[in-house]
Amino acid sequence: MFAVRIKRFILDIKDDLLDFVYPQTCPICRNPLKREEKDVCEECWKALAVLPSPYCPYCKSLIESEDEITNHQCPKLSRPGDRRILAVRSLGTFDDHYQKLIHRLKYEKKIQLGKRLAQKLGESISEENEFAGRDMVIPVPLHRARERERGFNQSEVVAEGISRAMGISLTKDILKRKRHTKDQTYLNAQQRAENVKGAFVVTQPEKIDGKSVILVDDVMTTGATLNECARMLRDAGATRILAATLAVVVD
Repeated sequence: MFAVRIKRFILDIKDDLLDFVYPQTCPICRNPLKREEKDVCEECWKALAVLPSPYCPYCKSLIESEDEITNHQCPKLSRPGDRRILAVRSLGTFDDHYQKLIHRLKYEKKIQLGKRLAQKLGESISEENEFAGRDMVIPVPLHRARERERGFNQSEVVAEGISRAMGISLTKDILKRKRHTKDQTYLNAQQRAENVKGAFVVTQPEKIDGKSVILVDDVMTTGATLNECARMLRDAGATRILAATLAVVVD
C-alpha cells in the first residue's frame, strides 16, 4: 500500500503540472478555466444541483425526515431484515454534469477534483443529524491489483473528504476486497449482485462489532456493491449502516 500512496502523491503533482503547462477547460461548459479556477469553473460549480435529502438505496425515494430514515417501509423489500443500509446521501444524480466530473476523477486521475467533490458531499452530510455522530467512515475497497493499476481508490478519496468534514474516523483496514470482480458497467442488476457476492471480507470483526458506519462509494447504480459490503459489516456486528456517494443513477 506504500507504493500506492507514493503513486497517488505523484499523480497529484503531475495533475498540477499539467494544468499549469496546458490550460484546462471546464468539463461542463467547455469554457477555458481562469488561472484561479481548478478543474471546474466557478459558475458551473455553483450551479451544480444537490439532492435535498437522503434516499432509500432500494426504491430510491427521498427520505425527508430523521424518523423516516429508521422507519421507512421500502416497497422493493419483502422482509425488513433485507434493509441493510438505512439511507444514502449523494450530491446529485448521475447526469451529464456529475458523470463528467466523476469520470475525470476516475479515468483522468483528477484527485484534487475528487477531494473538492468529497468536501462538498461531507458538508452536505453534516447537515443530516442521522449521519452525525457515526463511529467510522469506511470506503468500498478496490482489489489490490486494480488499485495498483489506477494508482488510487476513488472511494477512499471521497471517504477522506467526508471524514475531515464530519470529524469522524476514517477506517480503511477493516473491509477488504478478497477477489477481483468484473467491471460492473455493462451488467444488469442481477448480474451485478452475483458479480460481487462473496467478494468482500471483514478482516477485524472485533473493531466493527456494535459500531455505526458510513459506507462510501463514488456512484450508486443498483446498490449491489454497497449492499454486499453492508451485508458483511452487518454479519460482523455493525449495528447501523448509512452510505454516501458522489452520485446516484436514477432509472
